Amino acid sequence: MAITVDKDGKETGGIIDDDVIQPFSLETTGLRGRMVRLGSSLKQIIEQHDYPLPVSYLVSEAVTLSLLLSAMLKYDGIFTLQIQADGAIRGIVVDVNAKGHIRAYAGFDKDAIKQLAGKADRNYYDLLQNGHMAFTVDQGENMDRYQGIVQLEGESLLDAVQHYFEQSEQIKTAVRMAVHPQDDQWRAGAVMVQYMPESLQQELDTERGEERREDWRRTKILLESCKDDELLSPNLHSADVLYRLFHEEGVRIYPATAVKHVCRCSRDRVANVLMSLSGEDRKDAADSEGKIDITCEFCGKTYLFTQEDLKQLS
Repeated sequence: MAITVDKDGKETGGIIDDDVIQPFSLETTGLRGRMVRLGSSLKQIIEQHDYPLPVSYLVSEAVTLSLLLSAMLKYDGIFTLQIQADGAIRGIVVDVNAKGHIRAYAGFDKDAIKQLAGKADRNYYDLLQNGHMAFTVDQGENMDRYQGIVQLEGESLLDAVQHYFEQSEQIKTAVRMAVHPQDDQWRAGAVMVQYMPESLQQELDTERGEERREDWRRTKILLESCKDDELLSPNLHSADVLYRLFHEEGVRIYPATAVKHVCRCSRDRVANVLMSLSGEDRKDAADSEGKIDITCEFCGKTYLFTQEDLKQLS
């Protein structure tokens, strides 16, 4: 069976499962990875927006990829995945913090999406025409801000992410992902394995280079053998799925991070934004009665500021 360990490397009796980011390593090859399982948290994101199927599908993929990517970084801030495009879907924004709190929204052309009602397959990537994807890690004031950008090439969001790692970061990356509106509830699952560049180069420069290349080929084949049902089933623990895939590789499973749908908007945050505007900009944003209402795109909550409220912000 798979070995589960705590932060000190001691074996434990179990793991959190479903709506989790599950890190792991393969002892015999030195590869590292993480698995994402999404159930109720993804359902909440999709249902609160009530997006059409194509939009919900791509948002679900973007949410899953954001969790995979954020989990490979050590940060105490906000990881943001932002997609901008010229197609029927104009943009998708997902952000996640180090606690696993995630939120997302999309902007799209409703009329163009309606025309896809009879589309037979579920590859909606072509709705993101002439687009790019940006990854940003914001760790707050006085900290370096990381950003990576990749053009939306290939045949899926997954292709674009893998292209970014191989070309920009030179990190060998393999991902298997599945998304499905299952039994009236959106579910998603994914597994990513990576050979970090410094480890890979050291290995390939030794006499065991060919052996390590074979390790990577074998791992990719094992990963591709993972079925959608295994990734999506709420009745299979992450540890069980990983053991099925990699038991011969000595899979070691580490403490999981719970994923939760949480919007971080608040009246105070909105007030701070309004305070940063000039008096003229606030005047332009106000209605005929001098009031300003701002709706959070992530959760739909509206914050109303009267003339008196705005005076107190000055």
